[in-house]
Amino acid sequence: MKPAFHFTYEKDWRSAPVAFWVHVPVPGTKDVCDPPAPLPIPHRGYPFLRVAFESHELQFSAIAHLDHFIDILSRRPLPTTRQLSSLRGLPVGPNGHWLSRLPAALKSPRKRDKLVQALRAVRAQVAGSWSDLSLHRTAFRSG
Repeated sequence: MKPAFHFTYEKDWRSAPVAFWVHVPVPGTKDVCDPPAPLPIPHRGYPFLRVAFESHELQFSAIAHLDHFIDILSRRPLPTTRQLSSLRGLPVGPNGHWLSRLPAALKSPRKRDKLVQALRAVRAQVAGSWSDLSLHRTAFRSG
């Protein structure tokens, strides 16, 4: 079964659940992040990848978000949100981390394996073309 996915356009890339935890501001700069923040497509906004997995929809506004999500869910054992939150270096509690908001149904080892496999398949399909969405908006539908 191929995972279903599609792209939408949103006003702010920061509204993706993983965004805050991936794009760390570079000290002494204004609006510069590492890795770099995604760029908007003029007159449309920021492309968001929306992946349907069973009854859940996951959303990412950058390929770095998808890579981070896959990396964390691939780990054995799954890191705690306290461990992951401490890496950000801010007083943001573990309850606000994207992993704490991920539905419990997706956290079991067996389910994570299936989810990671599905996300890797989606990544292989969209990685080279994600930045070219303004020309091919409907070409990236799957499902």
